[in-house]
Amino acid sequence: MKNKVSSVQTGMLFALVLSSMYLGLGDIILLDISKNDAILSMIIGLIIGLIPLFMYLKINDCYPNLNIFKKNKKLFGKKIGKLLNFLFITLCFFMMIISFRSLITFINSKYLNDTPYYAIGLLVLITAVILSVGKLQKLLRVSQIMFVIVSILIIFIEIFLFRYVEIDNLLPVFKTSINNVLYGAVYYASLTSITSFFFLSIYKNKASNEKKFSKNMIMFYFIATISLTIVMFFIISCFGYDLASIFEYPEYVILKKIIISNSEFHIENILSFRWIFYIISLANISIYGIKKYLEETSLSNKKQIIVIILISILALFLSKNIFLNNPNSILVFKKYYLFIVAIPIFIILTVTFIKTLFVKKES
Repeated sequence: MKNKVSSVQTGMLFALVLSSMYLGLGDIILLDISKNDAILSMIIGLIIGLIPLFMYLKINDCYPNLNIFKKNKKLFGKKIGKLLNFLFITLCFFMMIISFRSLITFINSKYLNDTPYYAIGLLVLITAVILSVGKLQKLLRVSQIMFVIVSILIIFIEIFLFRYVEIDNLLPVFKTSINNVLYGAVYYASLTSITSFFFLSIYKNKASNEKKFSKNMIMFYFIATISLTIVMFFIISCFGYDLASIFEYPEYVILKKIIISNSEFHIENILSFRWIFYIISLANISIYGIKKYLEETSLSNKKQIIVIILISILALFLSKNIFLNNPNSILVFKKYYLFIVAIPIFIILTVTFIKTLFVKKES
């Protein structure tokens, strides 16, 4: 049991990662695509998201004593297995770029306005690498603490925002075309459940309770996706679509409605801190996936850490230069994310899932 990890802790990290690309990115894109029907798109997307989630669970259940890199070689052979493993860490690298950009931009705009991009980025990089290169148990324990803090903040936010809800702001419904609603649903699923792909680096046999592993992952999937839908409900019901769509961070602006005293204390800065936990979790699971890949090579542990640091520095550099200035970040993400990240992940998941269907379950 020494190397076992808690499936509940894994589920908590899972919920944090599922939420990572929604705030500041997904919500704005969904408002743009589905407009007043964004909530409907998210409900449909929640159901669509069960497809990649169940494929992930099935893949994880196949050869549960092997990580994804050894599993690929056993399922597809050495050559194709190596190709799939390389694609896996390439996608991890893309996720590092996205997470670094999202987190640094948010911190720079809301907390450290005059601090250079790379100065903030260096702090983010160091934090993510320290959490990810050690034992998995350490990463999951930190994730458990972050999840508890996030849950408390969410409950607090919902209690104080409920009085600002205006149902009329949610109307009219079904005004957007069905194509836009479905497109928004697919986009929402691609932002949430598709990230389960990166948890293949945490193989099932690592969990202290294998029988409850799948149930816990499904439970935390619903916790995360439903909580994000509630965020959109508050954004639209409190602001209305027309007003909400003009904000860069609508989920941050809405927190300014929460006032606990007559002082000038900006409580929204504390409440929105949960978003930092979401994004750093995405960076953590991405770096951890690369770490597990390097463990399959002949590199020593010291050299593995050096390679991870170099890769992280490259991701930090690209996060600044690919997305350029702040307004273009959303446009670039919306235009290329599905084709560069989401669709390749779905294809790999589907191919691997189909292959596992022909593997006899181990006794």
